[in-house]
Amino acid sequence: EQEEPVYDASAYYNPHNMTYEELEYHLYEWEEGAVGHVSEYFDWEVFERMRNQEDDYYKEDEEHVEEEDEEKKQTLKDQEHHDDGSKTKVDMRKSNTDHYLNLSNDVAHVVEFYAPWCPHCQHFKWEYIEIATETKRRTTSTPVEFHAVSCDVYWRICSTYEVDGFPTIMGWKKGDSFEKAGVIMNEEEEIHPDLVGDMLHLDLANEAVEIYELEFETEKERLAYEKKQAKKAKQAAQKKASWHQYTPHTHNDRYHNAALSFAFAIKTQLFQTLTEDGKMEPKRKNALVDFLNLMEWATPPSWNLRTGFVKELQWSLDSDAISSRGALESVIDSDVDKHRSGKQDLLWGYVDPNLRTSWAGGLLGPSEEQLAKDDKKWSNSCTHLEPAKGFTCGLWNLFHILTIGSSKPDHQVYGFHRGYFVSPHHVAETIRNFVEYFFSCSVCRTHYLEMYDNCGHDHCTRLKSEINMGTKDGSDKELSIWLWEVHNDVNARLMKEAAQRQNRNVTHEETMASMFPTRKMCPDCWLNENMTKWDNATVFKFLDEWFWPADLPPSKQFKSVISGQPGKEADIDEADIEVANEPLPSTKSRKSHAKVNLIAIMCLILFSLFAVAATRKRRERRKKFVDSRYITNSGLYAFNEYSLAIFLVKDSPP
Repeated sequence: EQEEPVYDASAYYNPHNMTYEELEYHLYEWEEGAVGHVSEYFDWEVFERMRNQEDDYYKEDEEHVEEEDEEKKQTLKDQEHHDDGSKTKVDMRKSNTDHYLNLSNDVAHVVEFYAPWCPHCQHFKWEYIEIATETKRRTTSTPVEFHAVSCDVYWRICSTYEVDGFPTIMGWKKGDSFEKAGVIMNEEEEIHPDLVGDMLHLDLANEAVEIYELEFETEKERLAYEKKQAKKAKQAAQKKASWHQYTPHTHNDRYHNAALSFAFAIKTQLFQTLTEDGKMEPKRKNALVDFLNLMEWATPPSWNLRTGFVKELQWSLDSDAISSRGALESVIDSDVDKHRSGKQDLLWGYVDPNLRTSWAGGLLGPSEEQLAKDDKKWSNSCTHLEPAKGFTCGLWNLFHILTIGSSKPDHQVYGFHRGYFVSPHHVAETIRNFVEYFFSCSVCRTHYLEMYDNCGHDHCTRLKSEINMGTKDGSDKELSIWLWEVHNDVNARLMKEAAQRQNRNVTHEETMASMFPTRKMCPDCWLNENMTKWDNATVFKFLDEWFWPADLPPSKQFKSVISGQPGKEADIDEADIEVANEPLPSTKSRKSHAKVNLIAIMCLILFSLFAVAATRKRRERRKKFVDSRYITNSGLYAFNEYSLAIFLVKDSPP
């Protein structure tokens, strides 16, 4: 209902310097409000042909299609028919790239096909911009881009995708090919951000909305609606509880997911904003350097990400060796490839070589190709078999690991000797700055920063700025408990907002299901039966066991620092280099795994042979039993016939 602006080539946004007549073919090219939200699709080669040929552009193209080589047509026609008599539709325009969208498939895409003269398209423009703005703001992991294609200019593309009405909204998931039409998103219902997220497998953060009152004609309709809403609430509670209690869920899963989320965050956000001379923003770089330092002293020494990837990033940033996203991606990929080149049967980012996700993986082992794919995939314990759900889960895992590690005295001593700030307040501040610059979800980032900057959960009083190594007052555990409270508060808020988007109030059952850990996971974590008060000491013990591998021996580097003889800095770094270049499980470890696998396989073979032998013996016994009954019945039959014959002979007249 807003007044449409009177566009002018000189007065409005016009990045390609189109003339007034050329702007009439477009709706978004001149609209400054669309900048950063919706991109007008533009192919300069196609546009130049239209500009130069003017009225002959369409005519010559039609003649070109009609004059295609007859031999090629016949070849394609022959390929249409199969031996079973069925037919396959062959696209005659496949060889011409003008007929397909020229977009990258490393992100998800939403495309509006429109006609600039269409009144509904003109009115829908502002709604489409709002949908794009909200969706991009709420996405947490998989990036999504919004485009608009003028079918008056790129009519071949619209014809290829069989667009027969305006506006038509199509979506392509990340990795989809543009040689096939995308899924139509406005065919059955009005498009909105949640629909975009569902159809393109995007993980969207929830936002609070107002609940509206519905009017019912009869009491029966009202009761049916309330029953339906109650069912939704119960399903939501069960689903959230099952996510918390998902199995298998090992330390390796948590550390692998944490590694992936960390790599994804810095890859997508480090060069998000640049200085005037094209370098990374100093504040963003400093936030990453502080976070890397925290990861060096507050994560397990056995974690190969700490001894390899983190060290490599520290050196690269210190020497300004990373100047672009491509250079950063090469560092990440080289660390993954180095891990895979050692023929590892564990995924990148694992912390314990003796643990596997399942007995089947340890017994038979996945293929090298599958391992290479899984190196870059979040585990099901984070995604819960729903695409794009792993990033925030892995990031929370990483934050919990850091707060648990920073509470351990040997790690505090090591960090202090390395010259790092190891107080609980500084750790929390480091995580806060990382969220500000590397959490791509705008809604999630805003909520966290508002909470922290306003002393959320009283962290300004609870978290000390002084180093508290060796204290017995429990202050070293306060940071872990504080972050756990923050995480549960986020879970409860998300559950409430999800209920509001279904036009209902959140239930007590849903709120309790969102709490971590659940009653089933840690019965002693609650102080009363009503589950209204936690036992923080028991909760910390649970978190320590959940996020920290048990019985980890101190590394050579830790021993030298804690003993008070840290040695030269160069010596420590060289030791780290040696550790970083070693394959994750050692050769000895791999041999022990091979022996276990061989014994297990032999046991399976013996069990199979025993089962086959038992089955054969059972069949033979049954066969003997059946044969014996047959012989007995045959004898009785013969005896009866003989007796009958004697009886007849005896009683018959001479």
